[in-house]
Order: sequence, then structure tokens, then C-alpha cells
Amino acid sequence: MKHEFVNPYYYEQLNNEDLKEIHDYISQLSDSDYKHNEFDYYDGQDDKKYDVYRSCEIHYPKQSTPLCRIGKKFFNLINKKYYKYDLKNLFEFQLIKYHVGGEYNWHVDYGVAPRRGLVRKLSMTIQLTYPDKYEGGELQLVDYGNHLVMMEKYAGRVLVFDSKVPHKVWPVTWGKRFALVGWANGPQLR
Repeated sequence: MKHEFVNPYYYEQLNNEDLKEIHDYISQLSDSDYKHNEFDYYDGQDDKKYDVYRSCEIHYPKQSTPLCRIGKKFFNLINKKYYKYDLKNLFEFQLIKYHVGGEYNWHVDYGVAPRRGLVRKLSMTIQLTYPDKYEGGELQLVDYGNHLVMMEKYAGRVLVFDSKVPHKVWPVTWGKRFALVGWANGPQLR
């Protein structure tokens, strides 16, 4: 019997129409459509305090927006093709804007969900900014072999990954970086 290895992450690419539709949506937003999100964190294991553990601006799109429709499409496509997880039709999305200094230190997404009895199983990042518009802000993750991997910085690049995979966003050093992030939820793994 042949076993198929499931990778911790898979890439896809938005088509030009989807990318344009998302950019058009973003262009209609004002600063008041975002909420500032910044917090510190104490790591008890390493006895270390991080003054800025996450710093960004977050827009919470309604389910009827192109961001949610396109995000769901890619979650379902990649899950059906590779993971085959039991997912419910419960997806969460955030449009993230990182200014200079914006970052999110190492974390995992697994375990948190908006409905009792469900967990985040898959995570997603869609790179929305062209690479010549910012510096820094790389998304880095750890694969199943404990290797550090950087996400490709193409505009429209979709990365769907196992929510148990550690990942971080390095500080933006110039410009602004926009990304659509999301989570697909389902019953706990058994």
C-alpha cells in the first residue's frame, strides 16, 4: 500500500480577476475600517517578556465580501486536493495591514475557534502587496522537518498550511504590507 505524504503547506496563485477584485475592495476602505491590534507577551518557559508581540491594523470583512468568497474557494480547493480534513462551513478572515515595525512573533493557530467543539485546522495567508512596495514583513514558518521556510512574496500568492505549524511575520522595515489571513474550522482531530 502506497502512503501519500501530506505537506505542512501548499501554494496556489490568485488569478488576475480575483487579485483585482480584492485590490478594488481594499481601495474603498478608510483608516477607520481597521482596528489597531498590538499586545505584549510573557513567555514563561523562557522567562522573557516581548514588549511588542503583535502589531498591525485589522479589518474584519463581512462574509458577503470578495475576500471571504475567494478565501473560502482556496481553503476548499486545497483541503479537497491535499488535506481532506473534516471542515465545517465556518471560516474566519482578517485583512491585515502591517506598517513599518508591524510584526507578529512565533505562534500557532490550532485550537482556537469561534464555535464550541470546533478547532482551527487550516490557516491561510494571501500576499496582496507587490514586493517592490515594502521591505521586511516576510512570513516564515517551520515545516514538519523543523526547517525554517519563507513564504514567496508574489502578489496574489496563496499559502494554506496546517494550523499546528509555527509561523511568524518579521517586522516591516519600509512601506506597507497587506495580507488576507484566514482559518478553516472543523471538529477536533482524533
